[in-house]
Amino acid sequence: MQIEGLELMGENVKAKLRSCGENVKIYPMAKIAFPHVVDIGSNAKVRDFAFIFAGEGVKIGEYTDIQPHTIIWGGGLTIIGNRVSTGPGTVFLSATYSHHTPGLKMVDGLEEGATKVLGGKLVVGDDVYIGARCTIMPVTIGEGCVIGAGSFVNKDCEPWGIYVGSPAKKIGERPR
Repeated sequence: MQIEGLELMGENVKAKLRSCGENVKIYPMAKIAFPHVVDIGSNAKVRDFAFIFAGEGVKIGEYTDIQPHTIIWGGGLTIIGNRVSTGPGTVFLSATYSHHTPGLKMVDGLEEGATKVLGGKLVVGDDVYIGARCTIMPVTIGEGCVIGAGSFVNKDCEPWGIYVGSPAKKIGERPR
């Protein structure tokens, strides 16, 4: 019996990726939509229940660990560097939306053209640690940053900074 969508889950999706390094592990319950615009570097892991909706493209660096329930979503470009660890339940949003129709009524659903995707670019530098359940908007997180659990990141983060809160604010520096 063939199950719809199974080819986009787990190790089945590797052959459909734009590029896939050596020793990449995609766990059985991880799903990647539009894998033809996804690059995954050597020794990276995409764990169970992670979901990647590639938009313009997703690049995941070497030795990066995408934890369970992480979502990479949006119409923009997402670049995640080398040796990055995402906490479980983190959401990366590479685009935002504009609801620009005056007097829009949500009851009957949205009319065609009622929303506009504002594509963006989300960049996470090398050696970044992101705690559990963070939300990352289209920003640049500099090399070596630590983002505390539950943080909402809507502004760029300086390299080697420690950021926490909603919205995330810099509270210190990490040794290089």
